[in-house]
Amino acid sequence: MKLKVVRRLTGIGIAILSGSTPFAAQAQTLTAQQILSEFNAVVINNFNSVADVEGRLVAGNIQSGATFYNNPSAQSGASTFQAVNAVTISGCNRCNVDNNGNVNYVTSNSGSYNLNGGALKKNDPAFSMSAFTTPLNSLVTTLGGLTANSSINGSDPNNFTFNINPNSQGVAIFDVAESQLSTAANLDFKGSASTIIVNVTGAAGYAFAQNFNFNDVTMTAGDLANHVIWNFENAGSLNLKLWQGAVLAPDATVTNNSPIQGSLYALNFNGQGELHDHPFQGSVSAFSVPGPVAGAGLPAFLGLLGFCLYRRRSAA
Repeated sequence: MKLKVVRRLTGIGIAILSGSTPFAAQAQTLTAQQILSEFNAVVINNFNSVADVEGRLVAGNIQSGATFYNNPSAQSGASTFQAVNAVTISGCNRCNVDNNGNVNYVTSNSGSYNLNGGALKKNDPAFSMSAFTTPLNSLVTTLGGLTANSSINGSDPNNFTFNINPNSQGVAIFDVAESQLSTAANLDFKGSASTIIVNVTGAAGYAFAQNFNFNDVTMTAGDLANHVIWNFENAGSLNLKLWQGAVLAPDATVTNNSPIQGSLYALNFNGQGELHDHPFQGSVSAFSVPGPVAGAGLPAFLGLLGFCLYRRRSAA
């Protein structure tokens, strides 16, 4: 737990030191709800992929990519951010950006693009990764502390069943150990809820490699991929295939060899499969806090510092 606190404080420090200039365009204050509904993926450090990303992306450093923004969902709605957003773009050799999508970078760009109606932008909007990590890390911790209200029957690996039993707010919460989840061959979701939280627990830094298929789904509230959040709070690495639902894994390097259907939040991403844009349609507003104003950075900090110094001199 102490390690996670250090990581969050570091993110705040980065926001101060790498903030935008006073004249840069500023973005809105983001909540976890907005991020999960507006972005296909948030990757804290390094993004690498040989496959497509259908929706909006934000990353600390894009090292490689294929085609971006080729099938954005209408459910993701409008955003003050561009199709591709990165603090640094260290490599992207003739990456494609479709649907009039723009590429935005904050500090430096060494990539080249096939822009199909879009444009290359700098600091539009200006942001730091803490605008994303602060609300999402808070959500990860909060969801991890929730008490389960729904049960799992894992006695038959071929019918590893999640029995959905939502509360009065339409939220179903599951707890499952990664060692137990790893025994499954087929996952069945039975019942309906507007929001499904699955907390996957394990030792710090555990590695999880998926060996099951998503099988029977009786969700009447809509597509499972749009309503479930998998919270891998302590995972160090994930290897996923044909995944359904949003994935929260702030300490993990995530790889995939077939599509992830839903939002992704990861430390690093090494993609061998596509990221499909299924915006989260449930609600985590009751569990989330807003992040710092994207683009505020150093000017806001200096203003606060000046005010504190003025108060100190007045007191003296």
